[in-house]
Amino acid sequence: MAHAGAPLGKLDTGAGVDNIDYAAASGLLYAAAGKVARLTVAHVSDRGDFSVVASGETAAGARNAVADAHGDVYVADPQAGRLLVLRAH
Repeated sequence: MAHAGAPLGKLDTGAGVDNIDYAAASGLLYAAAGKVARLTVAHVSDRGDFSVVASGETAAGARNAVADAHGDVYVADPQAGRLLVLRAH
């Protein structure tokens, strides 16, 4: 769908997002915001707008969410030297 480069939607994740992950099969976008210590999961519609389906606390500085084929999400927590695992079920 052509949109001449115009924004199609906006997602409030909080500050500190370095990277996102997107699962095309489910249409879910994963964004971990390190400054607010929050993971946001949103569905992206065919039109490009967002609807938040889940949000939860992570850890200060935790960012760069990566989702696997099951919808589990892995977020690096560099301050504590650990990997946070957030299960889809």
